[in-house]
Amino acid sequence: MNDIVFDPRKVFHYGYVVANMERALKTWTRQGAVLVVPPAIDPIQNVSCALLVYLDSVPIELVAPMPDGPNPVASRLAKGGGLDHVCLFSDDLDADLAKLEAEGGIRVVAPCYGAVFKRRLAFVATRAGLIVELMTRSAIDGAGDDPLLPLLDGAALRQRGVDMPSS
Repeated sequence: MNDIVFDPRKVFHYGYVVANMERALKTWTRQGAVLVVPPAIDPIQNVSCALLVYLDSVPIELVAPMPDGPNPVASRLAKGGGLDHVCLFSDDLDADLAKLEAEGGIRVVAPCYGAVFKRRLAFVATRAGLIVELMTRSAIDGAGDDPLLPLLDGAALRQRGVDMPSS
């Protein structure tokens, strides 16, 4: 039997597609999720993304389409939204992408800049049907403050009672 290797530090988040960011944030925070990165627009993907930590253990990225134009979550929303992808940190995006493609994965988003988390990313659909987002562990040099620094430095996230912006 092969040795099983599992590195929980590689799992960054689980992507969850929602139709309306504000409503989703209210629902998730009422259920105990803590807002880590507030909603921000990724103009390349034409979506808004926010990062939450649910039950002090599960990082969830909420992804909502922008009101106008094409976006990569439209087909998932047509099926009701929900769990969409797993995001893995990568220390070598090109090598990890090549490995998934060599295993039969199909590139669905070529390597590009992810504006919300300020990192390079790519998406692959595996032969098993799993959508995998690969994201560099390090932020892009010169992209400004790293929104994930508190998480990656291991700072305690003990925020409670997150105020929601009014509409």
